[in-house]
Amino acid sequence: MAARKLFRDYLAKRVSSSSIGGGARRYCSSSSSSASSSAAASESYPRIPHFSKRVIPCYSLFHSGWLFSATKLVNPLFALLDAEFAHTLAVSAAARGWVPREKRPDPSNLGLEVWGRKFSNPVGLAAGFDKNAEAVEGLLGMGFGFVEVGSVTPVPQEGNPKPRIFRLRKEGEGIVVVAKRLGAQHGKRKLDETSSTSPVSGDDVKHGGKAGPGILGVNLGKNKTSEDAAADYVQGVHTLSQYADYLVINVSSPNTPGLRMLQGRKQLKDLVKKVQAARDEMQWAEDGSPPLLVKIAPDLSKEDLEDIAAVALALRLDGLAELSECLERDGFKNILEAVGTDCR
Repeated sequence: MAARKLFRDYLAKRVSSSSIGGGARRYCSSSSSSASSSAAASESYPRIPHFSKRVIPCYSLFHSGWLFSATKLVNPLFALLDAEFAHTLAVSAAARGWVPREKRPDPSNLGLEVWGRKFSNPVGLAAGFDKNAEAVEGLLGMGFGFVEVGSVTPVPQEGNPKPRIFRLRKEGEGIVVVAKRLGAQHGKRKLDETSSTSPVSGDDVKHGGKAGPGILGVNLGKNKTSEDAAADYVQGVHTLSQYADYLVINVSSPNTPGLRMLQGRKQLKDLVKKVQAARDEMQWAEDGSPPLLVKIAPDLSKEDLEDIAAVALALRLDGLAELSECLERDGFKNILEAVGTDCR
């Protein structure tokens, strides 16, 4: 008991020395097996400020400190690995549940409702990390408000030749950017395995690409060798929309030849009409059909943006997704590969 009290005192002092919100402080909660020790604790520990709606347990603070310390050790080791191998390890760890899991609920003031879907918080993981939908549960469990998988293609494809992920150090600064040209890959099989929803039948379709809570987006792509892009996206809607809380038509990737040509006004309008028709012809349950977004490139001209906005308004798109990779590489002039870098 004496050792436990000393440890509790140490943690309380560490936490009380950290300011939150311009001088206001948040302290550890303490528990005791007797009423007398509880009274003593209330005298020796400051009260929780009135603005704090939640007490952070001591073990959570201890775990967080250990986690950040471990990260400082692991990150340099990952930097020694091949970039794609490190990425594969990270996805595999999330798929197996070998990643930190956020057990505390998000504060209610972080929640928001969009398209009739309730997001626990606005911070999500964009498509491109989990291309094959291998780690949906693990990633959502880390505390993301939503996870978007893909791009998912109708037919399996291996992606672009290796090497296809590069670490770029910005000239004159200690900033490392990851550039990639993976290409879209096929992830339907993993969605089938993790889904709580059976394949489409004559019954109404319900969303269910995950076993637990969280928002799942499915990013639809086209195969590199496909001559009919619209047919690929329509097939993606028919086979994958049952798993999605929202759908994204990806016409922005620089890693699929000719894909960005679909961002022209006429091409985009024809494509969106066909995809919307494919979605609307399905019989949906009470939660309705998944919202449809279009993912656009970040380095478009003003005229291109005006054309896309006109199509979005005319066809009542649910939204536009940004940013994708950009081909401009200011500050990385030593890179000659045709790769996309994440835009900021």
